[in-house]
Amino acid sequence: MESCSNKLDLQHCFDQDVDIKRGPIALIQHLKNVSFFMKDRDFRIIHGNEHFYRRFGFKTELDIVGKNDFDLFPKPLAKKFRRDDQNIMTTNRDMLGIIELFLNRQRLPDWYVTNKMPVYSKQGETIGVMGTIQRLDQDRALATTDHIVTKLIQLIIDDPGRQISFAELAEENNISHRHLDRRFKQATGITPQQFLNRKRIEVACEMLRSQRTPILTIALDLGYCDQSAFTTQFRQCMGITPLKYRNEFRTS
Repeated sequence: MESCSNKLDLQHCFDQDVDIKRGPIALIQHLKNVSFFMKDRDFRIIHGNEHFYRRFGFKTELDIVGKNDFDLFPKPLAKKFRRDDQNIMTTNRDMLGIIELFLNRQRLPDWYVTNKMPVYSKQGETIGVMGTIQRLDQDRALATTDHIVTKLIQLIIDDPGRQISFAELAEENNISHRHLDRRFKQATGITPQQFLNRKRIEVACEMLRSQRTPILTIALDLGYCDQSAFTTQFRQCMGITPLKYRNEFRTS
């Protein structure tokens, strides 16, 4: 440590001596309500904290080591996660604050925020991906003081099946469509269209669980042009089809 002459050298010297398994990785194991994972270049899980592996019903970290997203998630979700991981390792760019809607441990739709970044070797080579997943406090995330964004959020929540022209709404408020997208994303983490799509799926899940309404009717009521478009969007978000979701989770 005596040879470390400045702050960067001090960090480097310390980092060289850190035992990662008894240091950062050990601390991550104790995170509450935050799932942590680390994958290698072949997308196999190498590390995962307790909150992560217990989501899948495993009792120890070793039970999940070596598995990949296709072993753990429905295929549509696994393909989406794999694309993100490939993009991160190809570009060496972080993907932070990704707001996603998919099934929680109780198989109900829930909102999550995901952060992913590359894992580097000591030689600076990209050798994997690591990240965190945390349930989003939606009320807190949507507590914006931007009156235009608040107005749009309320419009979508009150009637998610309504056909909304975001371009016209932007024009009514004397801003560009691009500016509206940017302001909405700054406030919520996603674009207005993404928020509308996910709110529709959230409402659809409730209708599928609690009603006997035909799936085509649900699709049309929520603003989709046909059942096929609805099914495609539903599978992208939830990883299963609306019919399978209804059959598995319909309440009596």
